[in-house]
Amino acid sequence: MAVQQYVSFNLAAEKYAVDIMYIEEIIRMMEITPVPRAPEFIEGIINIRGKVIPVVDLKKKLNIGSFSPDNNTRIIIVNIRNKKVGFIVDSVNEVMRIDENLIDDAPAVTLSMDRSYIKGVAKTNQGLIIVIDIDKVFSSGEENQLYGF
Repeated sequence: MAVQQYVSFNLAAEKYAVDIMYIEEIIRMMEITPVPRAPEFIEGIINIRGKVIPVVDLKKKLNIGSFSPDNNTRIIIVNIRNKKVGFIVDSVNEVMRIDENLIDDAPAVTLSMDRSYIKGVAKTNQGLIIVIDIDKVFSSGEENQLYGF
């Protein structure tokens, strides 16, 4: 029985989770410097301790709207193939332990979104949580765009 730790967060009215092993840190919303001619889902860049990190509006990327910041908005800094990216989320909930056996494949009708980056749907005491496979959120072309400026 493999139990993994995930960080759960909210986007729109849905709960999502990401494997904690990908997460570097979670920070409060900060000023984001726009980048000209960046793909639509890239909000811009931030500077954290001397490192410039691209920031993605995860709602735009998943095609479920766009963020409107409030006191709960956070940026989750993740590490994808040794490169850091910030994901803007509505709020971060908690670190949770999820038994891999409780993660089912995503149903075909999942939220009218591209399902390639959905690892599955976890059945938890807090309800259903969509588990995202961080490695599959960006196509290789999009990854090049993320770091190409």
